[in-house]
Amino acid sequence: MHPKEDFRSEATPEFLAFLEEEIHQEPKPLTRAPIRGGIQIAFWGLRTYIVIMLIMVAIGFTRGMH
Repeated sequence: MHPKEDFRSEATPEFLAFLEEEIHQEPKPLTRAPIRGGIQIAFWGLRTYIVIMLIMVAIGFTRGMH
């Protein structure tokens, strides 16, 4: 078997040093990206579309029950 295909091989010193450095770092806080302009309009359009579709499904469901 080729050495690169052997997944049970020992970790290299470089990898262990990298891992040790990464383990002791604090995670960075996540922030939301600001939504502006046309994207905000598109999101409001999608919300409106979903509400209209839910209303239409509810109307169709109640009329189908009769």
